[in-house]
Amino acid sequence: NVLCGNIPTIPLPNGVSSETEKEFSRIWEAVFRLHRSDPYPSVRLLANSIVVGVNEVAMAEKNRLHQTRLSRRRTVCDGSIDETYNESDDQSPPTLAGRRNATGSNLTSLGTPPASLKRTGSIGTGHSAYNIGTPPSALQDSNILASLNKGRQNNMANGASISIDAPDDFRLESKFYDWKKVEFCNTDVTRDDDSDPLSGSGAMKNYRRTRNQLMQQNGQLLKDSFASLAQIIPPTRASGSPFNYDSWDRNEGDAAAGADKEIDLKKRAIHLRQVSLLRNSGDRKTSLLRFHPYEPALVVCGDYDTVNVWNAETSSHMSSFSNENPKNTRMTSACWVNEASTSLLLTGSNDGSVRIWDGIFEVNDELSRSKPSLVSSFFAAPDIVSDQRYSSGLVLEFQQCGGQLIAGGNTKTIRCWDVATEQCRNTFDSKTGASLTTLTTAWNHDFIGGYAGISPDIVVAGYGNGSLRVFDTRSRNGGPESSLNNSRTSASRRRWRYSEYDEHTSWIVDLSFTNYGGRYEVISGCVAGNIKFWDLRYSTSVRSLDHKMQMTALAVHSNVPMFATGSPAQFIKVMSHDGATQQVIRYHEQISGQRIGPVSCLSFHPHMPFLAAGFADDVVSLYAPANTEV
Repeated sequence: NVLCGNIPTIPLPNGVSSETEKEFSRIWEAVFRLHRSDPYPSVRLLANSIVVGVNEVAMAEKNRLHQTRLSRRRTVCDGSIDETYNESDDQSPPTLAGRRNATGSNLTSLGTPPASLKRTGSIGTGHSAYNIGTPPSALQDSNILASLNKGRQNNMANGASISIDAPDDFRLESKFYDWKKVEFCNTDVTRDDDSDPLSGSGAMKNYRRTRNQLMQQNGQLLKDSFASLAQIIPPTRASGSPFNYDSWDRNEGDAAAGADKEIDLKKRAIHLRQVSLLRNSGDRKTSLLRFHPYEPALVVCGDYDTVNVWNAETSSHMSSFSNENPKNTRMTSACWVNEASTSLLLTGSNDGSVRIWDGIFEVNDELSRSKPSLVSSFFAAPDIVSDQRYSSGLVLEFQQCGGQLIAGGNTKTIRCWDVATEQCRNTFDSKTGASLTTLTTAWNHDFIGGYAGISPDIVVAGYGNGSLRVFDTRSRNGGPESSLNNSRTSASRRRWRYSEYDEHTSWIVDLSFTNYGGRYEVISGCVAGNIKFWDLRYSTSVRSLDHKMQMTALAVHSNVPMFATGSPAQFIKVMSHDGATQQVIRYHEQISGQRIGPVSCLSFHPHMPFLAAGFADDVVSLYAPANTEV
C-alpha cells in the first residue's frame, strides 16, 4: 500500500512489518528520485525498470482483488455463496507470475554486473548507495517475460532480484556482495607492473612523470624570470628627512633606475599576439575555457550543453559532444580532474548536477577524436534554484590534493564532496542571501615546495552582492577554526571580522589565489571594474586598481604577475600588478579590421604565458607572447 500510493485494499505481504514498510517507503522515495531526475542516464533507466515493474505488480494485484470482490458480491446477490471461496484469499500476497502487462519494460535480467564502472548513488542524503555497471544490451532485450521465469536467478540492474518462486516473500534480494566478492577475489597475476619500466603501464607512468616535471620546471623558470614584476618598490623618502645622504641617494637612484628598466623590459617581453582563431560551429556564445596543465588540450564550453575539445598547438578541432544537460539548463563550471595522470573532465550545470567524462585522451595521452564516455554523475547541489534568469548556477572548486569538490552557487548552502566516493563530507551555510559567483582555494601548487599557501581547507567565496567570505571546510559551520572556545573574546571577534569583506559593490567576476614573492594574496574583481588585492590577515584590501570600464571576465596568471580583464565594450586589457596597462586588444589580428566581440570569458594556461579568450559569438582567440624566447 506504500509503494503504489494510497490503495488500502492491497494488504502487506506476509512477513512485512510496519517498520519494514517504513524502510521500503524510504527506499521507494530514493528510487523514484533516481527515476525522475538522476543525471546519469543508466541509473535513470535502471530505476525506471524498478518503478515500472513494481507499479505493474501493484496494479495487477489491485485488479485481482477488485475482481474477487465483484465475484463475491454477485454470489451474495444470487443468494448462494461458493463454498470453495476462502475469505483468506483477500489476504493472499501478490505474485509476479502471470501478472504483468506486455509493455516491454520491466525488471530486467542483466546477469553479472560489469566491473568497468562502480557508480555510487547520487542522492547525497544518506540513502543506500546503488552500485551500477555500464548498462549491457540486455536493457533493450524484448524477451523480458521469459527471463522473469528464472526466479531468484534473475538479477536486477542494480544487483537485486525479486523472487517469484516464493510468493509469500515479496522482498528484494541484493546481489551486490556477491558481485564485489568476485571482483576482489579475481587477482590477475599477468597484469603489468607499474614499477617495471618495460611494461606498458610502467612506460606510461614514466612518461607522465617526465612530462609533468618538465612542464612544472618551465613554469618555475618563467616565474623566476618575471619575479621582478612582483616586487613592491618602497616609497621614496621625503626631502626633509635627516637621513638624506647624497651618495646614498645616488646609489639608490641608480638601483631604482635599473629596476625600472628591467621591469619595462619584462613587460615588453610578455606582449601577447594572436596566434590562432577557433570557431565552434553551433555555439552562440562561449561560456567556459579550460587549458589542460600538461597536454595541449583546450576545452571550450558553449552556453548550453556543447563541449568542444581543441588541440591548442595545432589549432585542430578534436571532438565535440553534448554534456546531456536537461532542457533549459546550461553549463556554469568545468575543471580537470587527475590532470597529472589519467585526466578526466568535470562539468557542472545550473540544475546542480555534476558530470565526469573520460576518453578525451587516448591511452597514450594523445587527444582523442572519439566521443568521451560518461564515467559518473551526481547532484552536488540538490537544492539549487535554476529558474532565475540572472544566476550564477553551480559554482565548483576542485582540490586535486585531497580529491575534494566544493560546490555552491544559487543556493544557501556550500557542500564539500569526496569525488571518489560521491559522499558529502560537510555542509554549511553561505552566510548571505546573495548567489555565490566564484570560489578559490588559498592553496597553490609550487614546483619547489610541492604546495604553497595558507591551507587547502581555506576557501574564499565571492557573491553577487560584492561581498567576500572566507570559510574553513573542516568546521561544521564553515567558520575559521579557533582554539578559543569563548566566542566573546577579542581574538575570536577579530577572526570573524577578517572572514567577511564588503568593499566591492557589485557582482564578483572572479577570485584567484597567488603567492608571488612569498606573499599570499587573493585577487578579486567585480562587474563595476574594481580589482582588489587581499591579505587575509587584514580586515581591508591591501591595494586597489580601477579597470575604468565594466568588466565581465577576469583571469590571473599563476606564474607571471599579470592579469587580463574583458569588457562588454569589446576589448581585452592586460595589466601588471602595479596597475600599469601593458596591452589593450581590440581587433582580431588574423582578420583585418575585425573587432573582437563582447568578452564573455578569459583563461590563462596554468604554467605557460598563453591566454584564451571567448566572446559572445562562436569565436575563441588564442594569444601567446610575441617574443618566442619567453
